[in-house]
Amino acid sequence: MLKFASRSPLLGQFRVAALLTRRGMRISPSGVRAIWKRHGLETVYKRLSALGGRRGGKLTDAQDARLRRAKRSLAALAGKDKANGRREYLQTVAARVFARQGYDGTTLQDVAEAAGILPGSMYHYFDSKDDLFAQLHTEGFRALNAAVERAIDGIDDPWARLQAALTAQIQGVVSANAIDAVASGIMFNRGKARLQERMIAERDAYEARIRAMIDALPLPPDVDRSLLRLALLGAVAWTRVWYKPGKKTPAEIVRTWIASFRRR
Repeated sequence: MLKFASRSPLLGQFRVAALLTRRGMRISPSGVRAIWKRHGLETVYKRLSALGGRRGGKLTDAQDARLRRAKRSLAALAGKDKANGRREYLQTVAARVFARQGYDGTTLQDVAEAAGILPGSMYHYFDSKDDLFAQLHTEGFRALNAAVERAIDGIDDPWARLQAALTAQIQGVVSANAIDAVASGIMFNRGKARLQERMIAERDAYEARIRAMIDALPLPPDVDRSLLRLALLGAVAWTRVWYKPGKKTPAEIVRTWIASFRRR
Protein backbone atom coordinates (compact mmCIF):
# COMPACT_ATOMS: atom_id res chain seq x y z
CA MET A 1 0.00 0.00 0.00
CA LEU A 2 2.84 2.36 0.78
CA LYS A 3 4.37 1.31 -2.54
CA PHE A 4 1.36 2.84 -4.28
CA ALA A 5 2.01 6.09 -2.41
CA SER A 6 5.57 6.06 -3.69
CA ARG A 7 5.16 4.67 -7.20
CA SER A 8 1.79 6.20 -8.06
CA PRO A 9 1.31 9.20 -5.74
CA LEU A 10 -1.47 10.67 -7.89
CA LEU A 11 -3.75 7.70 -7.26
CA GLY A 12 -6.39 8.41 -4.62
CA GLN A 13 -7.61 6.20 -1.81
CA PHE A 14 -10.62 4.88 -3.76
CA ARG A 15 -8.52 3.85 -6.77
CA VAL A 16 -5.87 2.22 -4.60
CA ALA A 17 -8.50 0.34 -2.56
CA ALA A 18 -10.07 -0.96 -5.80
CA LEU A 19 -6.71 -2.07 -7.19
CA LEU A 20 -5.73 -3.82 -3.97
CA THR A 21 -9.12 -5.56 -3.76
CA ARG A 22 -8.68 -6.89 -7.29
CA ARG A 23 -5.34 -8.28 -6.18
CA GLY A 24 -6.99 -10.13 -3.31
CA MET A 25 -6.32 -7.65 -0.50
CA ARG A 26 -9.73 -6.45 0.67
CA ILE A 27 -9.47 -2.97 2.12
CA SER A 28 -11.76 0.03 2.16
CA PRO A 29 -10.81 3.51 0.89
CA SER A 30 -10.95 4.77 4.48
CA GLY A 31 -8.57 1.95 5.45
CA VAL A 32 -6.10 3.07 2.78
CA ARG A 33 -6.36 6.64 4.00
CA ALA A 34 -5.84 5.61 7.62
CA ILE A 35 -2.58 3.83 6.76
CA TRP A 36 -1.39 6.71 4.62
CA LYS A 37 -2.28 9.17 7.36
CA ARG A 38 -0.24 7.19 9.87
CA HIS A 39 2.77 7.75 7.62
CA GLY A 40 1.95 11.37 6.76
CA LEU A 41 0.95 10.51 3.18
CA GLU A 42 -2.83 11.06 3.18
CA THR A 43 -2.89 13.79 0.51
CA VAL A 44 -1.46 14.05 -3.00
CA TYR A 45 0.55 17.04 -1.84
CA LYS A 46 2.19 15.06 0.96
CA ARG A 47 2.87 12.04 -1.26
CA LEU A 48 4.43 14.15 -4.00
CA SER A 49 6.43 16.18 -1.47
CA ALA A 50 7.75 12.98 0.12
CA LEU A 51 8.69 11.54 -3.27
CA GLY A 52 10.41 14.71 -4.45
CA GLY A 53 12.21 15.16 -1.16
CA ARG A 54 13.86 11.77 -1.15
CA ARG A 55 17.51 11.45 -2.00
CA GLY A 56 17.61 10.83 -5.70
CA GLY A 57 13.86 11.27 -5.91
CA LYS A 58 12.60 12.80 -9.12
CA LEU A 59 9.08 13.81 -10.09
CA THR A 60 7.73 13.43 -13.59
CA ASP A 61 6.57 16.56 -15.40
CA ALA A 62 2.94 15.66 -14.63
CA GLN A 63 3.72 15.06 -10.97
CA ASP A 64 5.70 18.29 -10.70
CA ALA A 65 2.82 20.24 -12.26
CA ARG A 66 0.38 18.63 -9.83
CA LEU A 67 2.60 19.51 -6.87
CA ARG A 68 2.74 23.14 -7.98
CA ARG A 69 -1.05 23.19 -8.26
CA ALA A 70 -1.34 21.69 -4.78
CA LYS A 71 0.94 24.38 -3.38
CA ARG A 72 -1.22 27.08 -4.98
CA SER A 73 -4.30 25.37 -3.53
CA LEU A 74 -2.85 25.40 -0.03
CA ALA A 75 -1.80 29.01 -0.47
CA ALA A 76 -5.38 29.90 -1.42
CA LEU A 77 -6.64 28.22 1.73
CA ALA A 78 -4.03 30.04 3.80
CA GLY A 79 -5.44 33.33 2.50
CA LYS A 80 -8.94 32.30 3.51
CA ASP A 81 -7.65 31.45 6.95
CA LYS A 82 -6.96 35.11 7.64
CA ALA A 83 -10.42 36.19 6.49
CA ASN A 84 -12.85 33.73 8.05
CA GLY A 85 -11.08 30.45 8.68
CA ARG A 86 -10.26 27.68 6.24
CA ARG A 87 -12.74 25.19 7.65
CA GLU A 88 -15.52 27.77 7.86
CA TYR A 89 -14.85 28.85 4.28
CA LEU A 90 -15.03 25.27 3.00
CA GLN A 91 -18.16 24.58 5.06
CA THR A 92 -19.89 27.63 3.60
CA VAL A 93 -19.00 26.62 0.05
CA ALA A 94 -20.08 23.04 0.73
CA ALA A 95 -23.42 24.13 2.16
CA ARG A 96 -24.17 26.05 -1.03
CA VAL A 97 -23.25 23.06 -3.19
CA PHE A 98 -25.34 20.66 -1.06
CA ALA A 99 -28.30 23.06 -1.19
CA ARG A 100 -28.05 23.26 -4.97
CA GLN A 101 -27.27 19.62 -5.83
CA GLY A 102 -28.51 17.64 -2.83
CA TYR A 103 -26.47 15.24 -0.73
CA ASP A 104 -26.41 12.34 -3.20
CA GLY A 105 -25.63 14.62 -6.13
CA THR A 106 -22.60 16.19 -4.47
CA THR A 107 -19.03 14.92 -4.25
CA LEU A 108 -16.03 16.29 -2.38
CA GLN A 109 -14.58 17.10 -5.79
CA ASP A 110 -17.62 19.29 -6.52
CA VAL A 111 -17.02 21.18 -3.28
CA ALA A 112 -13.30 21.51 -3.98
CA GLU A 113 -13.95 22.90 -7.46
CA ALA A 114 -16.46 25.39 -6.08
CA ALA A 115 -13.90 26.46 -3.46
CA GLY A 116 -11.14 26.78 -6.05
CA ILE A 117 -8.85 24.16 -4.51
CA LEU A 118 -7.57 20.70 -5.34
CA PRO A 119 -9.82 17.80 -4.24
CA GLY A 120 -7.07 16.34 -2.07
CA SER A 121 -6.91 19.54 -0.04
CA MET A 122 -10.39 18.77 1.32
CA TYR A 123 -8.91 15.89 3.29
CA HIS A 124 -6.88 18.30 5.40
CA TYR A 125 -10.18 19.22 7.07
CA PHE A 126 -12.74 16.46 6.48
CA ASP A 127 -12.37 12.68 6.46
CA SER A 128 -15.18 12.14 3.98
CA LYS A 129 -18.32 13.66 2.48
CA ASP A 130 -20.30 12.23 5.39
CA ASP A 131 -17.93 13.91 7.84
CA LEU A 132 -18.26 17.25 6.03
CA PHE A 133 -22.05 17.07 5.93
CA ALA A 134 -22.30 16.01 9.58
CA GLN A 135 -20.12 18.95 10.61
CA LEU A 136 -22.31 21.28 8.57
CA HIS A 137 -25.36 19.87 10.30
CA THR A 138 -23.82 20.35 13.75
CA GLU A 139 -22.82 23.94 13.05
CA GLY A 140 -26.20 24.70 11.52
CA PHE A 141 -28.11 23.36 14.51
CA ARG A 142 -25.85 25.26 16.88
CA ALA A 143 -26.73 28.47 15.05
CA LEU A 144 -30.43 27.53 14.88
CA ASN A 145 -30.69 26.89 18.61
CA ALA A 146 -28.86 30.12 19.37
CA ALA A 147 -31.26 32.04 17.11
CA VAL A 148 -34.29 30.46 18.81
CA GLU A 149 -32.87 31.26 22.25
CA ARG A 150 -32.54 34.91 21.29
CA ALA A 151 -36.01 34.98 19.75
CA ILE A 152 -37.90 33.55 22.75
CA ASP A 153 -35.88 35.32 25.44
CA GLY A 154 -38.26 37.07 27.84
CA ILE A 155 -41.45 35.71 26.20
CA ASP A 156 -43.80 33.84 28.54
CA ASP A 157 -46.98 33.47 26.48
CA PRO A 158 -46.86 29.94 24.91
CA TRP A 159 -48.36 31.05 21.58
CA ALA A 160 -45.93 33.94 21.31
CA ARG A 161 -42.97 31.67 22.19
CA LEU A 162 -43.87 29.17 19.47
CA GLN A 163 -44.41 31.95 16.97
CA ALA A 164 -41.04 33.51 17.78
CA ALA A 165 -39.23 30.15 17.55
CA LEU A 166 -40.72 29.20 14.18
CA THR A 167 -40.09 32.68 12.82
CA ALA A 168 -36.42 32.35 13.75
CA GLN A 169 -36.28 28.97 12.03
CA ILE A 170 -37.83 30.29 8.80
CA GLN A 171 -35.38 33.17 8.85
CA GLY A 172 -32.65 30.54 8.87
CA VAL A 173 -34.27 28.56 6.05
CA VAL A 174 -34.39 31.58 3.73
CA SER A 175 -31.14 33.07 5.00
CA ALA A 176 -28.29 33.93 2.68
CA ASN A 177 -26.13 31.96 5.13
CA ALA A 178 -26.10 28.51 3.55
CA ILE A 179 -25.00 26.74 6.74
CA ASP A 180 -27.97 28.16 8.65
CA ALA A 181 -30.26 26.95 5.88
CA VAL A 182 -28.93 23.38 6.13
CA ALA A 183 -30.15 22.96 9.71
CA SER A 184 -33.15 25.28 9.63
CA GLY A 185 -34.59 23.32 6.73
CA ILE A 186 -33.65 20.03 8.46
CA MET A 187 -32.00 19.03 5.19
CA PHE A 188 -30.18 15.75 5.60
CA ASN A 189 -30.08 12.46 3.75
CA ARG A 190 -32.52 9.99 5.29
CA GLY A 191 -31.28 7.06 3.22
CA LYS A 192 -27.83 6.62 4.77
CA ALA A 193 -28.20 5.05 8.19
CA ARG A 194 -24.66 5.80 9.40
CA LEU A 195 -24.93 9.44 8.39
CA GLN A 196 -28.34 9.79 10.01
CA GLU A 197 -27.03 8.26 13.25
CA ARG A 198 -24.44 11.03 13.52
CA MET A 199 -27.08 13.74 13.20
CA ILE A 200 -30.22 12.31 14.74
CA ALA A 201 -29.41 13.54 18.26
CA GLU A 202 -29.24 17.17 17.07
CA ARG A 203 -32.48 16.87 15.14
CA ASP A 204 -34.26 15.11 18.01
CA ALA A 205 -33.09 17.73 20.51
CA TYR A 206 -34.50 20.52 18.38
CA GLU A 207 -37.78 18.70 17.82
CA ALA A 208 -38.02 18.13 21.59
CA ARG A 209 -37.73 21.88 22.08
CA ILE A 210 -40.60 22.53 19.65
CA ARG A 211 -42.58 19.65 21.20
CA ALA A 212 -42.32 21.26 24.62
CA MET A 213 -43.62 24.55 23.22
CA ILE A 214 -46.58 22.84 21.56
CA ASP A 215 -47.32 20.83 24.70
CA ALA A 216 -47.62 24.15 26.56
CA LEU A 217 -50.33 25.45 24.21
CA PRO A 218 -53.93 25.62 25.49
CA LEU A 219 -55.33 23.40 22.73
CA PRO A 220 -58.60 21.40 22.69
CA PRO A 221 -58.13 17.78 23.86
CA ASP A 222 -58.91 16.37 20.40
CA VAL A 223 -55.90 18.05 18.79
CA ASP A 224 -53.08 15.64 17.95
CA ARG A 225 -50.06 17.60 19.13
CA SER A 226 -47.58 15.24 17.44
CA LEU A 227 -49.18 15.76 14.05
CA LEU A 228 -49.30 19.50 14.70
CA ARG A 229 -45.57 19.52 15.43
CA LEU A 230 -44.73 17.53 12.31
CA ALA A 231 -47.00 19.69 10.16
CA LEU A 232 -45.43 22.91 11.41
CA LEU A 233 -41.84 21.69 11.03
CA GLY A 234 -42.63 20.37 7.56
CA ALA A 235 -44.21 23.69 6.59
CA VAL A 236 -41.15 25.56 7.85
CA ALA A 237 -38.76 23.37 5.87
CA TRP A 238 -40.89 23.73 2.74
CA THR A 239 -40.54 27.52 2.76
CA ARG A 240 -37.12 27.10 1.15
CA VAL A 241 -38.99 26.11 -2.01
CA TRP A 242 -41.71 28.76 -2.24
CA TYR A 243 -40.54 31.73 -0.18
CA LYS A 244 -40.14 34.97 -2.15
CA PRO A 245 -38.49 38.01 -0.56
CA GLY A 246 -40.59 41.15 -0.74
CA LYS A 247 -43.89 39.38 -0.06
CA LYS A 248 -44.88 38.08 3.37
CA THR A 249 -42.12 38.18 5.97
CA PRO A 250 -41.24 35.08 8.03
CA ALA A 251 -43.04 36.67 11.02
CA GLU A 252 -46.19 37.29 8.96
CA ILE A 253 -46.15 33.72 7.62
CA VAL A 254 -45.90 32.18 11.08
CA ARG A 255 -48.47 34.60 12.50
CA THR A 256 -50.94 33.41 9.84
CA TRP A 257 -50.29 29.77 10.70
CA ILE A 258 -50.65 30.34 14.43
CA ALA A 259 -53.85 32.35 13.97
CA SER A 260 -55.45 29.45 12.04
CA PHE A 261 -54.79 27.07 14.95
CA ARG A 262 -55.95 29.50 17.61
CA ARG A 263 -59.32 29.95 15.88
CA ARG A 264 -60.27 26.31 16.47
